[in-house]
Amino acid sequence: MSQTVKFYLMRHGDAQPAQALQADAIRPLSSYGEQEVVVSGQWLAADMAQQQTQVDWLMSSPFVRARQTAQIMQQQLGCEAADINDDITPAGNAELFADWLFSEVQRRGAHCRSVLMVSHMPFVSYLVAALDTAVEPMLFPTAGIAEIELDIAQWRGRFVRMIVAEPAQD
Repeated sequence: MSQTVKFYLMRHGDAQPAQALQADAIRPLSSYGEQEVVVSGQWLAADMAQQQTQVDWLMSSPFVRARQTAQIMQQQLGCEAADINDDITPAGNAELFADWLFSEVQRRGAHCRSVLMVSHMPFVSYLVAALDTAVEPMLFPTAGIAEIELDIAQWRGRFVRMIVAEPAQD
């Protein structure tokens, strides 16, 4: 029996520029970033409705822009409250996190068929490569979502596609 879990790995939306003496962790989304996330959320909600699935587990980096992104996605997808995970910041260790992710999804069992995680570059790039060793680290656009199928029994992932939904230009 091989349990496959859909893993959606999302980079936060466009953030306001860093200011002098302001910590990176407190940078909020820009208004364009909010629009990007809404469009990505609408796309993912429609895709999941077509597949008759939903997000079973949502997790986010503790950084403000990632939490804001997760909150918008939560509203778009109608899923439960997001868990905050301190290990998925820009400086996180993708290989260690990948091992933890497989064990956590395995522990959650049949109640965990679809996971959405909101994080940052370069962590998201390295995590794709850690989950699917046939894939090189890739650039993620803001609000971009990588879809990965996790084979829980084999502890490996397979990169499926990158989803980039851009807001309409005025």
